[in-house]
Amino acid sequence: TVILAVIRGSVCQQQFLSSPSPVVVSPGSNTTLSCLVENMGGECRWQKDGKPVGIYPGKYTLAKPDTEGDCSLTIFSVDLKLDDGEWECQVTSTSFQSQDALASSPAKLTVQVPPSTITLKTASQGTVEDQMMLRVAEDQLETITCMTSHSNPAPTISWQMGDQVLPSTKQTTTGERTEAILTHSFARSSSGQELQCVVSHAAYPSGERVVTAILDVLYKPTVSIARVDTPVLEDGVGSVTLTCNSQANPPARASWHKMGDKEGKKYPEELQMNPVRREQAGVYICQAENSVGRSEPEQTEVVVLYAPMMVVTQPKDKVEVMAHNRTVLTCQAEGNPAPKYQWIQTLSASTERTRSYTANLVVEDVGYGDQGEYRCVAINRIGGERREVESEPVKIEVTGAPQVVKQVGEVVGIHGSDVRLEAEFCSDPVPSESTWEWGGVVLPMGSEVDGRYKAELVSHPNKEDCYISRLTVKRLGLEDSRKYILNVENKHGKDMVPVLLTVKDSVSMASVISVVLVLLLILLILIISLLIAYNKQKLCFKGAEAAKKASSQEHHGYIQGASKLSLISENSDHVRPFPPSTKV
Repeated sequence: TVILAVIRGSVCQQQFLSSPSPVVVSPGSNTTLSCLVENMGGECRWQKDGKPVGIYPGKYTLAKPDTEGDCSLTIFSVDLKLDDGEWECQVTSTSFQSQDALASSPAKLTVQVPPSTITLKTASQGTVEDQMMLRVAEDQLETITCMTSHSNPAPTISWQMGDQVLPSTKQTTTGERTEAILTHSFARSSSGQELQCVVSHAAYPSGERVVTAILDVLYKPTVSIARVDTPVLEDGVGSVTLTCNSQANPPARASWHKMGDKEGKKYPEELQMNPVRREQAGVYICQAENSVGRSEPEQTEVVVLYAPMMVVTQPKDKVEVMAHNRTVLTCQAEGNPAPKYQWIQTLSASTERTRSYTANLVVEDVGYGDQGEYRCVAINRIGGERREVESEPVKIEVTGAPQVVKQVGEVVGIHGSDVRLEAEFCSDPVPSESTWEWGGVVLPMGSEVDGRYKAELVSHPNKEDCYISRLTVKRLGLEDSRKYILNVENKHGKDMVPVLLTVKDSVSMASVISVVLVLLLILLILIISLLIAYNKQKLCFKGAEAAKKASSQEHHGYIQGASKLSLISENSDHVRPFPPSTKV
């Protein structure tokens, strides 16, 4: 017998056909953990949480003790404390020599128990019962905890406000207690909505249970101003009534104070000035306060009418600015209504330009065209009459790298003729270097090459610190079609501009004469056709059929003439000469 067992064990070792699987059961129910063994030669054993479990009738029994290879375990009246855990099916070795003992992977048996309690808590209010009011402050982070106890496995806790799902910042399980923490800021529009802690657990008949708190969002005041004025607030004549209204939870107390009042005097929520005085002019600030906080201020200005005076500019007389930088001219004057402003640039003795309609003239990316004198004009109207006063002139002087101010991208010249390329630029100080460059040739100003190319630099007749650079190309050839680059440089930097020169063949005189003759011939044909048509109408008494035939022939001839005219016109467009351009 021993010899047969050894032979059998060496040929077919025992192994699992099926091992225990995780299972979820309710307390008090029965369950079976399946465990089937092929070629079983050892004995069945079971272990829970690493400790052996005995076979006790009525509690733990092997499901089919008489069936070879079936080690399935039936557990009766499942209990949370006794049976919840990791179960393993084990089989002892076939013999002490075979070393073929088996142990399955642990299978989790979960005894499913729903939470016994659900509680909401906040740091400021403590425990919040179901359907109880929960007070929170607007736009402040509130921490609310939803706790459950005595459940297995741990439930899933989520938060919901109306139809919106709110994310829990943290959910933890310690022993038999599970909690989810909500960190959220609430808007005043959330007041009156339901904040729900939703606890989901498979042991609940409906799958979940909800605890609800009614939100009461407390917020600091917001204020608005109601104002009643007479049509004209003139010193000693007009009147004004200011009312400071507030909205808050809980209600707030509103008041007025005047900006700049050193005494800090406060006025009631309704402030009357009748009649209004010039010394009462100023900015009045409305604010309100409750237990949550103080409102943001709202303000209104009471103005008393008088003409502009005391115009002050900054800088006062002159400012030097580097090209491509930024400069600001500011202007301030007293007057009510508040003056409107204009900044005017003097371009010449007879030319002015309005640069701004505000108190501040901001010149971004300053260029040489911004040089000149500027005046600030302060303007208001009283009783429909314009009042104004001007400042002393302020001069802007620009220095910096050269700057091309006028250019043309392409110049067309005729073969054999002369052409002049020009570009205007400004530079302060004067350019230290100015050249025209093309095809490896660099031609400085005042120089000439090959008797055909000449570079010149002259001062601009009307613009300060500006110049005109010229490149004259004589006896144009087709090889002169290329890009020519003007380079200008001083100690502050440099600038460049490309100019494309395109050279075209001239139109021969014979071609021009041919086109003119063709056009004259077409004109003559048109005149004759019109005369014939006119005469045919006068001879209509000769018969309708003859007139119709003559008219058809004349119409056919007219169309042929028009087609010839169209063709010649199209051809003439292709041979029209282009005069040489003299500006860039």
